[in-house]
Amino acid sequence: MTDNNTKTTVRETLGLVWFGFKTAHKLLPAYFPCMLARTLITSAQPLLVLFLSARILNELSGARNVRSIIIYASVAIGFTFILSVLKAVLVREIDSRAGREQALHRIHMMQAERFAAMDFAHTEDTSVSELLARMDTYARGSSRGLIYLYIVPERTAESLFSLVFAMLLTGPLSAGSAGLFTSWAGVVLLALFLAGLIIGFRLQSREKTLLQRTAARAAQDNTMAWYYSSYVEADQAAKDIRMYNQENAMWGILNESYRSDTWISLSNFRGRINGVRLGFLAAIAGGIYLLAGYDALGSAVPVGNIVQTVGAVSALAAAIGMLISTVGMIYNNAPFIKPMKDYLSLPDILQKGGASVPSHESHNYQIEFRNVSFRYPGADDFALRNLDLKLVPGERLAVVGLNGSGKTTMVKLLCRLYDPTEGEILLDGVNIKEYDYEQYIALFSVVFQDYVLFPLWLGQNVAAGEIYDAQHVTECLDRAGFAERRDDMPDKLKTVLYKEYDENGVPVSGGESQKIALARALYKNAPVVVLDEPTAALDPVSEFEVYSKFNEIIGDKTAVFISHRLSSCRFCDDIAVFHDGRLIQRGGHDKLLADEGGKYFELWNAQAQHYVSG
Repeated sequence: MTDNNTKTTVRETLGLVWFGFKTAHKLLPAYFPCMLARTLITSAQPLLVLFLSARILNELSGARNVRSIIIYASVAIGFTFILSVLKAVLVREIDSRAGREQALHRIHMMQAERFAAMDFAHTEDTSVSELLARMDTYARGSSRGLIYLYIVPERTAESLFSLVFAMLLTGPLSAGSAGLFTSWAGVVLLALFLAGLIIGFRLQSREKTLLQRTAARAAQDNTMAWYYSSYVEADQAAKDIRMYNQENAMWGILNESYRSDTWISLSNFRGRINGVRLGFLAAIAGGIYLLAGYDALGSAVPVGNIVQTVGAVSALAAAIGMLISTVGMIYNNAPFIKPMKDYLSLPDILQKGGASVPSHESHNYQIEFRNVSFRYPGADDFALRNLDLKLVPGERLAVVGLNGSGKTTMVKLLCRLYDPTEGEILLDGVNIKEYDYEQYIALFSVVFQDYVLFPLWLGQNVAAGEIYDAQHVTECLDRAGFAERRDDMPDKLKTVLYKEYDENGVPVSGGESQKIALARALYKNAPVVVLDEPTAALDPVSEFEVYSKFNEIIGDKTAVFISHRLSSCRFCDDIAVFHDGRLIQRGGHDKLLADEGGKYFELWNAQAQHYVSG
């Protein structure tokens, strides 16, 4: 990953600009055509009026042909009206279908889609988290990155069109005013203009460096600020803030994070750039007026031509200045597009096979870990070593061990969130890498410890989708022990959980949410169920209820049950004991407990003593 302060070559910068425009157009295809049409009208309208006004002035100071004056005036009014209507239509089209809010929405949707589709290993990669944080900071904090290409290019296009029209008015359409460009004063003005461009380029080059440094610092500060802001606003933090007097520490962190001195310095520097640019343009414009007046005193050039030429040349100078400025702004924005490009270009890690997984409706799957070892990306130590493990179809396997013993890592490999570093995992004797990825992961219903419920309907949470089978949802909630609570809810399956987006939403406790998560796993109806601490938030009565009905809940499915509480594993057919990344014991509860020198015996007695009165 490239740091913000790393300089990019001209070629790399132009490549980022091209990538940004391609991506921006793909997200909102209607934006750039509508924007270009609108800026074309915006640029053409005043210069068209200038051209026709010059014709009217020529008539008034010359032949005074009333018919010609009426025609010119009518054309000016007519074109102004038509162009204003077209511009209003385009403005409405952009605002309704391709405005900045729509652009932000599409960008966030693109990021979310990529996050959902990328290999799981990327989601746990801190460098990817950093990319997401930087993109969010750039978009929200300074409107930089991809969103910038929906803001600045409009001014660039308007300047470009103004430049073209102004050149037409100072060229073929302004006969009789060539004297303006042949005198020594014209050469001086041209030299002044070129000097302004050179100085402007140099200042913008310095601005790019300052902007990158400022944004890099802001990314770090704002990420911390937003994190602690959400902490202060979270319901879960309210008790700790009061009980431990955290408010002073929080305010100190927030005040330090929301520093504005770097942005003020950048704004001051930009003000100097604009001051220099406007100063040069004012000097050029004043010189043009003086030169035009002097030229008109000694010639017979029509007054309308003089007015047209002066207005056109002034517009030309302003357009070139603005064009250089906005092109420089787009160029300087290129490094802020790089995190988006890097994010969208993250490579696939998992091998995706093409073999079809046998239908599970009439099939018992044999899953085997064969000498599997695994080390997380960037880690020095193995999280799992030389694991040999078979899952017996239709049986319940409990996986126990201390924190960090490799239990969750084994589940991640089983569900193919990662591939083994060494060894292989087989399904019916075939390496799981050979199977179609989507078909393979469809074999598993999993309740992880960090599952998430959403502020949606209860039924939608169980089905993990907007459309669901109400009868099947009801059956799954019944099996998960949520029937009584469901019936107490005001709108049953259509009751919204939580109050974030609905004031009538119903909060649920940790234990209740765990039952809903279990119902979600049942709703998927996959042949293998994996439960990671499924009763950690349940009270003893609810826990006993779940365990006593566990066989009924799971049915004939294969189940992998991870728990720290060994007493909850007695109903399982088989128990696998992990320690320091290795499988060290396996067997039934009584068999393992009979081995007084084993780890299971040690863990069992360590926990059992808390239930024995001393």
